[in-house]
Amino acid sequence: METTTVRVRNGAFETEVLKGGSGQPLLYLHGEMGADERGFLDELAGRFEVTAPRHPGYGASTGDDHLIELHDMLYYYLDFLDEVGLRDIPVVAHGLGGMFALELAAMQPERFRKLAVIAPFGLWDAVNPVPDFFVFSPDDLKQANFHNPDSSAAETMAMPQNEGDTQAILERVKSQRVAAKYLWPIPNRGLAKRIHRVRMPTLLLWGASDGIVPVSYADDFAGRLPDASKEVIPEAGHLAHLEQQDRVLAALDRFLS
Repeated sequence: METTTVRVRNGAFETEVLKGGSGQPLLYLHGEMGADERGFLDELAGRFEVTAPRHPGYGASTGDDHLIELHDMLYYYLDFLDEVGLRDIPVVAHGLGGMFALELAAMQPERFRKLAVIAPFGLWDAVNPVPDFFVFSPDDLKQANFHNPDSSAAETMAMPQNEGDTQAILERVKSQRVAAKYLWPIPNRGLAKRIHRVRMPTLLLWGASDGIVPVSYADDFAGRLPDASKEVIPEAGHLAHLEQQDRVLAALDRFLS
């Protein structure tokens, strides 16, 4: 994957984009953690021409100060997609990015061919609430994101400890601040009123041990989407695509082929 910069709205936004692969174009929208997903994206790029932007405020992407609430982000993404010429494409997205993808598909259903979302936010169940993970300790966050918090994949969530890791710590804090704008105090911005417009085939992927968005939400989403299928990934937490990469990729292959 190569890193490029895309200017949006005459430079009001400078978006860091990972791009690679060949064949059918595919959009990937990352989750709230800003975790290192390059291994997963490299695998996707072996199947598609992947465009993976960093949300404003994440990584080197600028312009977050222009965005006050969810719909500001959504219209930014419509401008970004117009800028890079993406239309009639499949989308894969995780967590916060999954919420953005579902909202964008409700706004412009004709823009997307298929939608595969991994543990998206956007609905709310008071019986099984999404926890306030912004106050989790680093250890609690690993427990919530991974079935096995001692796995090599879980090391992507380890809080940097060395004195030279100041930049990594600042990036982690900045990512949480940006995510909180759209997810805190609860990740409910009215998607339930619009989700019926997401008419394209949609795959819901969930880690069976998700400690961020409980797996019961897979049924909640499936019951509201016109054309949905779901698959629960065993021995996986919220970051199922990192912890059980092969299983998630196999499910995506079946759905997107």
